[in-house]
Amino acid sequence: METSRRVPMIGPGSLAQGSTASVPGMNGLVAPPQLDAVVLGADGSGLWHYRRGQHRPDQEWRRGALISPDATGPGAIMAASDRLHVFVPEPAGIAHYSTHAGPRRRTGWALGAVSRRSHTAQRGDGWDSWGTPLPGRAVSATLTGGVLVVAVTVDDGVEIWADRDGWRPEHRIPGADAAALAPSGTRLGAVVRRDGHWRFWTPASTPSRPTTSADTLAAGTSAAIAPLGDGWLVAVADGDRVETWTIAGAAHPRITPAPAGALTWGAGAVAAVALAPTRLHGWVQALTDEDGSVFHHHRQVAGERSRWMRNACLRLDDRRFTIEPVDSHKLAQVSGEVDTQPGGRPTLSRSESTAGVRGTDLGVRVEHRGQSYLLFGDTHWRRRPWLVTRDAIARITASGPTPGLPGFAFHGAPLRIEGDRVTMREYDVPLDGFSVGGDFFLLATSNHFARAQTMGRSVLARAVDPTLTVDPASRRPLRFTALTTLSDHGFINLSAQRFPAARVPGFGGDHDLILLFGTDAYRAGNLRLAVLDPGRPGVADALTAPGPIPRGALGVRYWAGEAAGVPVWSASEDDARPLFRPGAFGEISVRWVPAIERFVLLACSGPEDPIGPAVTLRTSPAPWGPWTPRRRLFDWVAQGMRHGDPAARFIKAYADGSDVVGDRVFRQQADSTGAGYAPYLFDAVRDGDHLVLRYTLSTWNPYQVVLMSHRLSVPMA
Repeated sequence: METSRRVPMIGPGSLAQGSTASVPGMNGLVAPPQLDAVVLGADGSGLWHYRRGQHRPDQEWRRGALISPDATGPGAIMAASDRLHVFVPEPAGIAHYSTHAGPRRRTGWALGAVSRRSHTAQRGDGWDSWGTPLPGRAVSATLTGGVLVVAVTVDDGVEIWADRDGWRPEHRIPGADAAALAPSGTRLGAVVRRDGHWRFWTPASTPSRPTTSADTLAAGTSAAIAPLGDGWLVAVADGDRVETWTIAGAAHPRITPAPAGALTWGAGAVAAVALAPTRLHGWVQALTDEDGSVFHHHRQVAGERSRWMRNACLRLDDRRFTIEPVDSHKLAQVSGEVDTQPGGRPTLSRSESTAGVRGTDLGVRVEHRGQSYLLFGDTHWRRRPWLVTRDAIARITASGPTPGLPGFAFHGAPLRIEGDRVTMREYDVPLDGFSVGGDFFLLATSNHFARAQTMGRSVLARAVDPTLTVDPASRRPLRFTALTTLSDHGFINLSAQRFPAARVPGFGGDHDLILLFGTDAYRAGNLRLAVLDPGRPGVADALTAPGPIPRGALGVRYWAGEAAGVPVWSASEDDARPLFRPGAFGEISVRWVPAIERFVLLACSGPEDPIGPAVTLRTSPAPWGPWTPRRRLFDWVAQGMRHGDPAARFIKAYADGSDVVGDRVFRQQADSTGAGYAPYLFDAVRDGDHLVLRYTLSTWNPYQVVLMSHRLSVPMA
């Protein structure tokens, strides 16, 4: 199911901040404008326009118009006044497209003649092409001094063209085979590749004078440049790393570039990188093409410190997967009062009448002191609007309203985490939990939207009352004391699993470790592994301390790869490597299943994923791998929405008011369709030559949690 790609999906100029407001109305005047990008289709042909709002970190990249069906390579995009301009390599050369990009709705793309004739409009699914293209087979573009400037690669070098009442060449760099442009103030800067190495270059004040260049930066396959202060930021991709440098502004550019850290590393071969400055805190944004998947990163700056953080996924290109012959099926609705699927069955909890829970999501199963619980995310409470989004917990009972299925007794009040400035609003949710020495520890996210991240950090908290008494009639919250921040970078979304220390090389002992599987950016991150060892000297004392405690007191170790087949553990989170690639994970569930002696990973698919809108499964004999390719368990559009079969539908498919499935829990979801997300393993039992998995799944509309079932053939190598 794999295909080879002919060219990179993006180029150095494929990302820009336009002038279109991210949100309508007065809020659009203060919010950063949307980002615009041009990306080749997944099969390497056709150049598409993408856009993403910057007013909230949870905004998705959305595909817009097809700009050029004839693109032969990555395009370059820039904003000039109220228009967007795109330059596209096509068989005849570099074509120039333009479209209105002001606050009004866009009316479509048009191909502009390089001689400044009038524009032609889009016709059907194709584009009118006329005028004389610029020569070249690759392009980078920028705007300097109000003038459009492009760098085009030709057979014997790179030419710099400017549109000054008509296009004309102004500079030539013999022997160069690639270039990227960016202005800083009134000066034009570029990185050019000659003899396999990238060098900074800037033209002299007049075309007749020679050009000058700074020291060599690095070897690499791709580079990009963006203005930064009165200088530039340069990124060079080589293998699975993208390194960055800063170049200070100076009258003479013969300076030494300063290293500015890795943009990405270890997550796949980087075919190309693009940079763009934005109004989002003044940060530089980046796109990377990593083995065909396209990711968005931003350079977070706080005082004198900066770091790169993956922020979103535009496209996940993982073509190694299989599709189960029979999809998972729904057993029952867990939360809410009455199942909204036609038939009107009571839910497994009757949560609204028993505990005041109208709707919720997630549903992570945890064990403690011989009891089983489900942890729920943003919860909406009946007649208590001040508790909006406060999280919930339920105790699992052996039987419930539906014969053969468990029951769920919700606590009548939310969870409360106290201390360490923990926030408990949207996206601040419980992730998992574990027991050590009779105490219960909660893993949760906090500080949503901090540093323009959907989820700001993960925290570790301890239950004040370790008995975790769940009472539907109680109005007293179950309280937790925040101990420390676990991560605000690579381990924000977490799944925890107990595992014998004796089975993990580098640890040992007759106690259990707590394996922490984590991801970074929400629905865009890779999966990594860390280990919390309660048997390590001082860790048990730290876990029972009043709090807060230093993060380092936990002695967490991070999987940093293997040496001669043996795991390498590091004390630094920066050394943590992805367990496999590519990844665009949000909610994750990793559990050890004794019935098959393997770890099981449940997750959902990513944006523009070739597997479709799906619940997926991977397995592995060891925490660090090797992890199998994905199996598609459930297509939540085809099987959950069931457009042709309303009686079998349990996810709202139509937003026009005609759909009997769904609920109206809060404004943002009431008038929208549903979705499938957050699959969490509930249990797994062996049945002859099959493994029967049950997992919880959130459906957005209805804003509830359902219990699913799937039969898998074994063995499962």
